[in-house]
Amino acid sequence: MQFVELGSRYRTNRLGIEEPLGQRTISARRLDLVFLPLVGFDRRGVRLGAGGGYYDRAFEFRRWRRFWHAPRLIGIAYSFQQLDGITPAAHDVLLDAVVTEKGILRCATG
Repeated sequence: MQFVELGSRYRTNRLGIEEPLGQRTISARRLDLVFLPLVGFDRRGVRLGAGGGYYDRAFEFRRWRRFWHAPRLIGIAYSFQQLDGITPAAHDVLLDAVVTEKGILRCATG
């Protein structure tokens, strides 16, 4: 997963999706806030995604820090996607909060 600076130039690919031009990227460690799409989530901040592990790999460094959590990871979902509990995998990076149509759920790390 790559991140580009705000204000980067984009081109539209063959699927109609805008992609950044050039190869200049920034580290995930320099981000302040990231919104993540969810398939499911629980109160502790364990998330179910699309199964590729992209976010877990990009933010793996957060699992090794005890007192400083940056960037903040905010899940976006509908309230019906909340599950009673999800067994986390060893590589899972927890969310700080989840925003749904019913409000904000602060998770264990947030």
